[in-house]
Amino acid sequence: MSFTAVLTSVLTDNSMMPSPGASMGGGMGGSGAPSMGSSMAPAMGSSMGSSMGGGSAGHMSGGMMSMSGPDLLPAWVTWLWLIALAAVLIFHCSHFVRMGGQHRWFHASHILMLVSMLYMYASMEFHWKWIPAALQAWIFALTTAAILIWMVYRFVKRQPFSYVWILALIMQAAMAYMWLPNWIAWFTWALVVYYGLETLAWLFGLINDSKGKGAIGPGDKTTFVHLVHPSVRANVSMAIMAASMGYMFAAMQLMR
Repeated sequence: MSFTAVLTSVLTDNSMMPSPGASMGGGMGGSGAPSMGSSMAPAMGSSMGSSMGGGSAGHMSGGMMSMSGPDLLPAWVTWLWLIALAAVLIFHCSHFVRMGGQHRWFHASHILMLVSMLYMYASMEFHWKWIPAALQAWIFALTTAAILIWMVYRFVKRQPFSYVWILALIMQAAMAYMWLPNWIAWFTWALVVYYGLETLAWLFGLINDSKGKGAIGPGDKTTFVHLVHPSVRANVSMAIMAASMGYMFAAMQLMR
């Protein structure tokens, strides 16, 4: 075989051409030094893991990627929210067991929200990934639809309902939005403002349908079921729920 034929065979044989990773690793590893392919990948992986996973601000929670930004969720703040929300959950569970009718469904919506918020705050601290974000978004989308359909049914049947159900509807819809992977900045900040105002309204006792003036829809407004039981403990529990949502929206938006 002539030299020209041998040269042509070598140049056209891909198996004799080293890959970039192999040439970099082999060239540097031949002298005893670690190859770039084997040393840089773990280093980059560990640095990205420490920057994205270290602390409560830098990791993915429920499908929402945390980026560089102010961290409003240091460990001690997260623990305060966990303790407060756990106490409110016990309060609502006791009402769920003792009450029936609309009251039970009303407290059930709060229990669902509290469990999800506890999971979200805990995932920020412990990096939990047990429940897919998409599943939680779908659950709250379904509860939102269920409450909305119930409201329309009551309206058509001329059976008034408490305006507090509208707050429950907004809460379920906001929870569905919270678990979405992409947020709209102005809408998120609007929710922060809304929940700040709702927190103050509960603390100052401005939300109260027990005086017969909170009925929504046509029909005999004296027959609607009032849901608010004005007391300091009840108002504080509702305020904590609203504040926890507003705070989470603000914290996560700042980290995006």
